Amino acid sequence: NIAPLVILSWKAIRYAMKRGIGRHFPLVISMFGGALSKQGKLKSAQELGQISIALLDNVPNDVEISAITQAFAYSVILPQLQSFRSMAEPLYRCYRDLNIIGGYVEGVLGSLLSYFYSVFAAGIELGPLLESKLLLSEELCRDLGKDGFLTIFQASRQFALNLRLSMENPTELEGKAFREEEALNAMNSNARKMALRDSTSFRLQLAFIFWNEDAMDQMLKILCDYSGTDVNIARLHNRLCFTGLAAFALGKRNGVDSFLTLGENCLNHFSNLTKYGSDNARPVYLFMLAMKRPSKEAYGKAIDACSEASMIHLEAMAKERFAAFLIREKNAALANEYITSSYWLYQDWGAHAKALHLSQQHEFLKHSKRDGAKSTLTSTTFDDSLSKVEKSKTAYMFNTTLKSRKKILLK
Repeated sequence: NIAPLVILSWKAIRYAMKRGIGRHFPLVISMFGGALSKQGKLKSAQELGQISIALLDNVPNDVEISAITQAFAYSVILPQLQSFRSMAEPLYRCYRDLNIIGGYVEGVLGSLLSYFYSVFAAGIELGPLLESKLLLSEELCRDLGKDGFLTIFQASRQFALNLRLSMENPTELEGKAFREEEALNAMNSNARKMALRDSTSFRLQLAFIFWNEDAMDQMLKILCDYSGTDVNIARLHNRLCFTGLAAFALGKRNGVDSFLTLGENCLNHFSNLTKYGSDNARPVYLFMLAMKRPSKEAYGKAIDACSEASMIHLEAMAKERFAAFLIREKNAALANEYITSSYWLYQDWGAHAKALHLSQQHEFLKHSKRDGAKSTLTSTTFDDSLSKVEKSKTAYMFNTTLKSRKKILLK
């Protein structure tokens, strides 16, 4: 029940107006914004989140209150409408500050958790640096005796490894970082339920990326029992994003009514956020619409939105799904262009195992050159009457993240 928190926040604000602003006032404003966000008052919540951060100028030397206030704002309030990419660095800074101060263990680990989920949701590059941060987080959890957080960080690292390194079964979390079955069997029922939700969400994303329909079916049947809410906005975003995409992929093909209902619920979530102007929701919303009702126009809009939001991981997936649609439409030449572009975007993301997987499915990728891929940052619209590079000299701008990186070795 959010109502008591709203009432207490108002009383605290009125008290401060009479007696003066204390060191905790920015945190009170931030928590008030969180309460309004839960009530669906997103615009007001955004304003309060920004105000709470601005108020920290009044306590410039209070590192603890500054870090706690920002951690709450950047985890719970601001990412509702602002990009996850812009949340990541401030959250990691909050973790460092709180870790130095010590004492508030939940704040330290909560900031880290939000940081990693923001990285995944934004499509920020995967790689050894991220995995090193996860390893350090695991060690911290062991030192603090926080097994619940440890499980999530281990699952997160295995998720990243499955995308970056070739695995026999990339949709399973069974590797050197995390063994799902063993970890879940060691937990009590409550801890297991939460850990299963998080590990299943990672596995569903992997199943969608590597296009394993059996695994998608299995993961959706597990996740359908969980609510569509979560205090951690980035974690909720990732779960609902791939729940919706996979639900429409399977529901449309197999006619599973329960999956289609699940997909519609996720679509409504992102539709509502899109109406408020969410930077994170619009690409997902349009991608889901394309999966629900595939067409060239729908996929074009989805790909453009992902590109404009710099969500290269979703752009890669949308282009790969569009290529599959084009193959069904007997347009193999254009499909190959989008497969090539998707291949390089997966490389940009750091998902080298997925890029290798694509190259094994499509022989022509082994001879692909970087300048042949449409890793767009502007427009992906096309005209079938034009040849593939001559299309009115459309402003295709290549993502340069990996210009200096060599292609991965292909078998």
